[in-house]
Amino acid sequence: MSDLIATAAALITFLFAWNGLKHNEKQFLNSIQPVVEKLEHHSKTDGYYRYVLHNYGNGAAINFEYKLFWCDSELNQTELESKIKNCFPNCTLELGAQLGISPNTSDDLINIKGIYNDNFEKFLRLLIKLKVELKFSTTQGQVITKQLRFGHF
Repeated sequence: MSDLIATAAALITFLFAWNGLKHNEKQFLNSIQPVVEKLEHHSKTDGYYRYVLHNYGNGAAINFEYKLFWCDSELNQTELESKIKNCFPNCTLELGAQLGISPNTSDDLINIKGIYNDNFEKFLRLLIKLKVELKFSTTQGQVITKQLRFGHF
């Protein structure tokens, strides 16, 4: 009988230890997870707009890819540049992002200067039609995909 009680106690201890190790592994993986979100900076009077991707997490976002969508149809960087330049020919435009974002760092995806006053309001209305799909990996090989909108302040 005492052998049965000892075996049951050892089995229960093993199950609690196993559960604790699994929980610790999940906590560790979450602690080094990248958390990429957007920041939109703009000024109507200064005529600029910046769409910044910031990694709030403790892990790096690597193998960064992005797709741009205009009214739910995919377009490339050149097509987006021409859409913006056709509407606002005097603006300066920088598009693109790095292949990775380190923890607690940022990278500009879009940087536009030279759109003022009423044109700026028109520009903000155009942005609502635009969204980006981000795809990146963690250092553990997990692939994360998320969609972010533009112009939603």
